[in-house]
Amino acid sequence: MPKRSLMLAGGGLKIAFQAGVLQVWLDEAGLEFDHGDAVSAACFNLAMWTQGMSGQQIADNWRNLDPITGVDVNWSQLARLIYAESLFELGAYRQKVFPAWGLDWEQIRGSRREATFNVYNFSKHELRPVTAPEMTEDFLVAAASLPMWFPPVHIDGDTYIDAVFNTASNIEEAIRRGADELWIIWTTSQRGEWFDGFVGNFFGIFEATANGGYKQVLARIERSNGAIARGAQAEFSRPITVRELKAEVPLHYLLNFSKDRTAEAVNRGVEAARAWCHANGVSYRHGDAYSAYSSTTGIRPEKR
Repeated sequence: MPKRSLMLAGGGLKIAFQAGVLQVWLDEAGLEFDHGDAVSAACFNLAMWTQGMSGQQIADNWRNLDPITGVDVNWSQLARLIYAESLFELGAYRQKVFPAWGLDWEQIRGSRREATFNVYNFSKHELRPVTAPEMTEDFLVAAASLPMWFPPVHIDGDTYIDAVFNTASNIEEAIRRGADELWIIWTTSQRGEWFDGFVGNFFGIFEATANGGYKQVLARIERSNGAIARGAQAEFSRPITVRELKAEVPLHYLLNFSKDRTAEAVNRGVEAARAWCHANGVSYRHGDAYSAYSSTTGIRPEKR
């Protein structure tokens, strides 16, 4: 059987949509993965998967999340203005969100599932895939510590930040670990629409970095597969199959404070995954609609 890697690409709060996809892929389609990899906030979903939660549990955790719960302004830094360490902190995620989700670090470290949580070691300027046995709350927070918005995390004398500006999906790591199939959930916008202002510019830079790097590695895989088909020397030792579910998720990467909008993003992920399975010949059983929470309002197009 081919070795499958579940690739949970970074995408800020848009990865609530990713949780809906996991409800379908893991539970309704019964897909099993030999390895999971995540970048940025998608590491939250990977932590739940590594711990052994079902797709429904992961999706319901997001449906029931009130985004206000995770808001933690870095008040002590505001007076420093442009020299502030960050605008927000992730202390509320440590104290409220992670416990509400039922994250258990001992279970994660003792998991039989192979997982890599990507962080960027700024002290050494190295991308570091943290394995499940190494996983701690500090590393999970560091994985989502997007510069300017959240402070870096200091671990064993080194400074760690979100790896998303280095890679939004560590495909090379999955291939290095033997993946033959990459099952990618991609939520970073590819519309190519530029927004003015500090926030719009920041996330435009993020999109440029994430999409540019992603397209480059997909092109490398295509060239390598072509070389193998011709019997020529290839970059990778075997053909790599990419199974991609890509969507435009009308939810802001960071500035969302509505529980309804978050829940609706999860529900859209469920609907998109069912349609994707149907289109790609992946059998699934149609589960309950949305067991824990259904939003009463729809999502409007995002504004930055």
